[in-house]
Amino acid sequence: MNSLTYSPRLVKALPPLDVRGRALKAYGIFADPVDADTPPSPEWLRQQVASVLLEPPEPEDHPAGFVILHRGGDGDYLLVSQWFDANMLKHWVRGSAGGAAFEPLAERAVIACVWELEVLKFERDAWVKTVLARGKLDQDSLDAYLGMTFSGWV
Repeated sequence: MNSLTYSPRLVKALPPLDVRGRALKAYGIFADPVDADTPPSPEWLRQQVASVLLEPPEPEDHPAGFVILHRGGDGDYLLVSQWFDANMLKHWVRGSAGGAAFEPLAERAVIACVWELEVLKFERDAWVKTVLARGKLDQDSLDAYLGMTFSGWV
């Protein structure tokens, strides 16, 4: 079990990914900021996300979303999110301990930790500003959404 203390963590925007017809922003969250100096390779991260997104997008799926790789104190977590039906978010959470493959969490009701929630909030605001406020998802609004990323301490 984690302790009831809070220490800020570094979030770093990573290169975007194209996975099975989806353009995904990518983020790393690092419990130890030294780990940010050696981010995962885009190809490795793409493979991990592809193991979650096994199917192509469905008709009401938007071709955009984001990924969070969290190098936590108790293991690594992979969160994959895709925009769906205008204003909803599909979300998958996987965990890995000791370098093992990412698997669904034993506690399936978990959606995110306090550090990941800050990135989710940023992405919510980015989607509202770049897509919903324009009332359409065309190439300009998609490019604006994909170009809006966050890096910093949370």
